[in-house]
Amino acid sequence: MTTAFLAESMRAHGYHVAEGETAPITGGAADSRLTQPGELFAAFRGERLDGNDYVDEALQHGAPAVVCERAPAGDWPDRTVAVVDDTRAAMAELASDWLQRCDVRVAGITGTVGKTTAKELTAAALGAHFVTHHSPGNLNSREGLPLALMSLQEDHEVSVLEMAMDSEGEIAELCAIAEPSVGAVLNIGATHLEKLGSMEAIEREKLSLARSLPSDGTAVLNMDDTRIAPVVDELSCEVIGFGASEAAGLRRGEVRDLGLEGSEFGIKYEGAQADVRLHVPGAHLAEGALAAVGIQLALGVGLAEAAAAVSGAEIDGRLRVRPGAGGARILDDTYNASPASVAGALELLRGLGGRRIALLGEMAELGQRSAEEHRRIGAIAAGCCDVLVAAGEACRAVVEEARAAGLGESHWFATKDEAAAFAAGLLGDGDHVLVKASRGQAFEELIPMLEGRA
Repeated sequence: MTTAFLAESMRAHGYHVAEGETAPITGGAADSRLTQPGELFAAFRGERLDGNDYVDEALQHGAPAVVCERAPAGDWPDRTVAVVDDTRAAMAELASDWLQRCDVRVAGITGTVGKTTAKELTAAALGAHFVTHHSPGNLNSREGLPLALMSLQEDHEVSVLEMAMDSEGEIAELCAIAEPSVGAVLNIGATHLEKLGSMEAIEREKLSLARSLPSDGTAVLNMDDTRIAPVVDELSCEVIGFGASEAAGLRRGEVRDLGLEGSEFGIKYEGAQADVRLHVPGAHLAEGALAAVGIQLALGVGLAEAAAAVSGAEIDGRLRVRPGAGGARILDDTYNASPASVAGALELLRGLGGRRIALLGEMAELGQRSAEEHRRIGAIAAGCCDVLVAAGEACRAVVEEARAAGLGESHWFATKDEAAAFAAGLLGDGDHVLVKASRGQAFEELIPMLEGRA
């Protein structure tokens, strides 16, 4: 994209544009402090901060263009400034216009757990066959997805976009912008219950991706998920169902967990067979790998080629293995936590050697199901670790349930620092400590203590 295209698009939608010299736009940003030269700055209004207050700062950092609701205070004759009524709506319009210009095929991916890993696997695999764009980081929301499309280029053939939601109607809005021809739904689980109110509402949101696909599109659906499988009967588009169940057309065999080395499994589709070897830790990530294969099939890639591309994909997973104090290893999975992702991480821990220690924090946005879900994690932890250390009021239920299930080494602390200090004192050569909590708990701050640096 260039600033000239932005000016043309924004004027076509009736907005005032002060156009500077033509310059390339290489990406998008919504934080003025992190804006890099070449990135468009979008001045969104948030709950606590108003991006319109930071337009000049973004321009100082090298933004060639801004979309904002108030003109900057300074004089920027060489930059392009679009003043709009609503930045969120204007960015959606700009992203949609740019997608139409680039004429790419879009694959959307949603699910409660594993969206980012599935997106990275899919993009890396598709890169073996097509000139492929994908959304960077977690730009997957009403604000984030349009920013992700600012890095799209006209020579791209496919764009892989992660689609998330924390409010009603969000995924449908993202589909209206991106118009995906392929949509993958990985799973539907408990998250954002405080905002959406029920599992049925979450189900409607996630399945809106499949329901938004055109009749000549393809839905790639997890047939092992009982909330997803029933939607097949109402879809007019093609469906590639994946999973271990007999209902899956793209069917996998038993997953062999290779611990921190990854996992492997066989797959079958329409009489053909292939093997997949993942290099990312966690047997539960087979779900995302199958979706990556399914998306390739939807785009015309053969099964053997699709499996080989996924197997050859080199990506950075969310879980990072770090050296810990006393010769231990830290499984840093602090990015976020939902019941399904915590269960998957605990299953990974279960298969490792040495003393297995789980350092857990609260799982957020579970609403009235919070106590139930935390107790369920406690029961799972009892069978997966030797020592459970948990922090925060909601985690009392985790420890209580683990103790009830027979895990005597279950310890609760009021604060995460107390919990980390206790866990750090346990670490020895060959031990593994899993660290996981919802993003708001900021458990990444505990890593230096476990490494013996604090």
